[in-house]
Amino acid sequence: MRRLSTAGWAFLVSLWAGIVGGAVIREPTVDLVPTYAVGCQVVALAAAYWTMRRHDDVLASSHRPGRVALFILTLFFVTVPLVIVLDLLLGHSTPLGIAAQWLAYLLGLGAGLYVAFAGGFDWAWAEYT
Repeated sequence: MRRLSTAGWAFLVSLWAGIVGGAVIREPTVDLVPTYAVGCQVVALAAAYWTMRRHDDVLASSHRPGRVALFILTLFFVTVPLVIVLDLLLGHSTPLGIAAQWLAYLLGLGAGLYVAFAGGFDWAWAEYT
């Protein structure tokens, strides 16, 4: 797939990831909410573009809306429980607690990108349809 359309899809995916990450990672102060959301989006943009370029054939299929929906669901259902548990265990204002929440976001992002764009969706589609 062409780089421009891949970049467009990566930007779309990163918007959702930025929203979820910025909303779920508990910041020490309210002033950092936009910074965290933009930081999550920038990280997601780089990861999504890299994943989609490595697996550029996935965007040629007609299942693009399903892939995006699966990405959002996976990101949400992996990141939110992990962040909540880590927040309860470590707190959200300590450096260790903040780093653990970012790690939970990265795990959710990686799981979402794998499931949606690096083989998980294709396996489920072939297996269950």
